[in-house]
Amino acid sequence: MAANISICDICNNRHISKQSTHWCQDCGEALCSDCTEHHTLSKATRGHTTISITDYEKLPSFITNIKPYCEKHNEKYLLYCQKHECPMCYKCVQSHAKCAESVIPLENVTENSKKSQMFHDLTQSISDLETNIMQIRKSREDNLEKVTLHSKETLAKIREYRERVNCHLDSIEQKLIKKILNVESKCGQKIKDILKTLQEVEVKLSYFSSTLKTIKQHASELQVFFAIREIEKQVMEKEHDLNTLLENKRLDDFTISLEIDTKIENILSDVKMFGTITVETIPVNAKFINQKYRQAQILANVVQPFDNIKFRQIRKFDSGARQITGCTIIPDGKMAFTEYLGKRLVIRNADGTLGFKIPLKESDVFDVTVINDATVAVSCGAPDRNGKTSLQVIDVNLRKNIKVIDTKSWSYGLVCVDEKLVFSGYDPDGIYKVDLKTNQTTVIESTFSLNTWSYISCFENKFYLTNDCNNTVTCCDNHGNVKWAYKDEMNMRIPRAISVDKNGNVFVACKRSNNVIVISPDGSRAKQILGNQDGLEEPCALHYDRTTNRLLVTNYMGTAFLLEAI
Repeated sequence: MAANISICDICNNRHISKQSTHWCQDCGEALCSDCTEHHTLSKATRGHTTISITDYEKLPSFITNIKPYCEKHNEKYLLYCQKHECPMCYKCVQSHAKCAESVIPLENVTENSKKSQMFHDLTQSISDLETNIMQIRKSREDNLEKVTLHSKETLAKIREYRERVNCHLDSIEQKLIKKILNVESKCGQKIKDILKTLQEVEVKLSYFSSTLKTIKQHASELQVFFAIREIEKQVMEKEHDLNTLLENKRLDDFTISLEIDTKIENILSDVKMFGTITVETIPVNAKFINQKYRQAQILANVVQPFDNIKFRQIRKFDSGARQITGCTIIPDGKMAFTEYLGKRLVIRNADGTLGFKIPLKESDVFDVTVINDATVAVSCGAPDRNGKTSLQVIDVNLRKNIKVIDTKSWSYGLVCVDEKLVFSGYDPDGIYKVDLKTNQTTVIESTFSLNTWSYISCFENKFYLTNDCNNTVTCCDNHGNVKWAYKDEMNMRIPRAISVDKNGNVFVACKRSNNVIVISPDGSRAKQILGNQDGLEEPCALHYDRTTNRLLVTNYMGTAFLLEAI
């Protein structure tokens, strides 16, 4: 920007001080009303673009500092070197002699900058970032409320137990309360720090958005061209900052929970602590909006291609059940296990501790699948003593059976697809679909043999089934036509539970070979990812959660393993 744009530059050269009213974008000079009129009428300058001084002052300094003249040669920019991404005057040509094929007229790149795809993309990127920040802020604010709520619930739980004991609890109660409040404070402060960072980015984005509107109205095409490049750099930096927050797991949710000490009944003689506070970060299932490039998930891990599939163990624990034939991960992080002959569903908390057990007297329970956030369904396997076979729908929150659906076939492997329960049936064989709204059943006649203990999974209109008699995994379409079959008598002996990830990789628990294998989406190859050396002993139950990319594997006699894709 000129030293004093309030004075007409032309008049000033004539030693006359006159108030400027306009600015010439091409000359880079302030003009008074008289000079402006002459400027617009003169043959040499009538094509120049002039704006009012008021509008010129609205432009940011980095915009007004973009000059149409070469600072080295004091000549007007006429050319543009695509190789070096810089403007050139005619005297600059000599220093760019090797760039002859990359030098084009400047007007070719600056023409219609305000309507260019780059301008549109930059505007869209700012809008997307603002939307992302709104979503992140909402998520952080919700988590802040949740942390506070968890803290209040925990404190209430402490007080409830505190009322049942005598003054011996005073000291340890205060220690635990202080610890909870400290945890809440730390969690809350971390969230507030993120919110503060988001607010700072938002202010910057608002400034960029306002600047784009202003330069679109008042800046020259040249100025717009270079301005959007500068703004784009800063926007990409902000975008990178947000992704860094994600990669560093600073956007993960905090939860606060309390596990009451099991020795509380013997508190006077045995208990030295009131309970244990744990803080768990749970990935958020949300998405960044980025229409310019792609949509990227915030809180879920990336599913790896077949050759790169690896897992890390999160925890190993006793499921609290025996003869386990089915397992699943509920959306809130809890885990459900079917105890086949015990006729009950065992629920474990996200940290592996025992939640509760739901007895199911209607029949045996073989496999389990999630219907929605609070509801699961179980199959029965073989008929009961009266020859009855059925599916049961269970409300996990109410801890009871809320619906029984009679079936004409033995029901083994079970999965929920589009509000329909799909199970592997035996006697008669087939893939059975039960509509949860009408209880109407349809049958897909399979062109391959099924057996008792056949498990099923579904992905992209394809079904995947195991047969432990011939050690085979078969993939078929929704009409029962075989797409491929994989058989391995050595490394896949007695295949049981089956599950599929987002890429179509198929995970199989193999009871006799004591391992978990993964089969490629086309069924052409497989590899072992867990074995006996990892603690597997007759694994029967398995579930891959596509939301969190976690794999739950359970031995027949109860040991469970929770793993995460890396």
